[in-house]
Amino acid sequence: MTSTTAKPARRILNPFRRGAVYWRGKHGRLRRFLTLSFIVHASIVVMSILVMFIPSCKKTYDLVKGSGKPKAMIQQMKVQVKKVQRKKILVSANSPIVFEVPPLELTPLNLKQVTANEYKIGQGEGAGPAGYAAGRDGATFKFVRVRYEGGNWDFNLRNGADENMTKEFGRRAHMPVSTIPQDSTLMELGHYVRGRSPPVVFMCGSYAFRFDAREVKAVRSYLLENHGMIFGDNGGNQFHNTFVKFMQQVLPEVAAVQVPDDDPIYQAPYPTGGCPPLWAHSGTRALGWKKDGRWVAFYHQGSISDAWKDTHGGTSAESAELAYQLGVNVLAQAMASYSEWKMMLEGKKK
Repeated sequence: MTSTTAKPARRILNPFRRGAVYWRGKHGRLRRFLTLSFIVHASIVVMSILVMFIPSCKKTYDLVKGSGKPKAMIQQMKVQVKKVQRKKILVSANSPIVFEVPPLELTPLNLKQVTANEYKIGQGEGAGPAGYAAGRDGATFKFVRVRYEGGNWDFNLRNGADENMTKEFGRRAHMPVSTIPQDSTLMELGHYVRGRSPPVVFMCGSYAFRFDAREVKAVRSYLLENHGMIFGDNGGNQFHNTFVKFMQQVLPEVAAVQVPDDDPIYQAPYPTGGCPPLWAHSGTRALGWKKDGRWVAFYHQGSISDAWKDTHGGTSAESAELAYQLGVNVLAQAMASYSEWKMMLEGKKK
């Protein structure tokens, strides 16, 4: 009789080969599950990073399309003043009737036209819809609020402030609007496609908030490379201190200054005569950061969004109206400036 001995099974150490020692044994199934789970999650992370570099998947924002060439529509109207001629009455010197000559400022005037400036919001010539030359067909105006970590980024949002301001802008500008709440994080501001970002974003709160170096870089890119603007609103001193510190890091080369009362931002579409102080948490004058001849940040120090609320914060109807007028001025002028910049940008590409 001859006896044969079976050769021992060869140990396969390479885990990428079938039958490897790694996949066998008591815990083989657990190791297979953990490895497969790791591969799936790693693939999701890698794909998410790659998607961020695809231009078509970045965030976009479109202006409302207007008609004609880019031309600011400020029309001067002549004021025609016609003095009312008083009738001459001849009376005897001995008459008991006394005639008093009224002061000059009380002399009645017949004003045929009392408006010195009529402003059509937007850009364009002709009878087309209100909007901007660099806009897109079918676009609607969207009020965008900045969402940040800590604090209360949604200050006055649930009290109708953003929706009311959006409706007022649409009514006064004769533009289609979207009243669906829109927000963008500080990081997302740096992820918009160049030439298709919000011309202006609203940043508000009453408490301190957190930010990091990456967010500072993203906001700087939004303001300088994408021609953006921040419309800030102070709801409390804690927010004020953090916001000023934040802007100092975003624009270290620019110092905050008080916006002059005769600045164009107070002139059109509505002549407000300056900044309505409202609650004046940290001051009665608006602060601004100007770069390359334009305001890249306009900061109201008196909680203008309180006056936009459903209850208008308990302020008077006149103060609420001034708050809406200033809001329209900031939004309209930021979008007009953005449209002109975008037209120049598209012209350079051709």
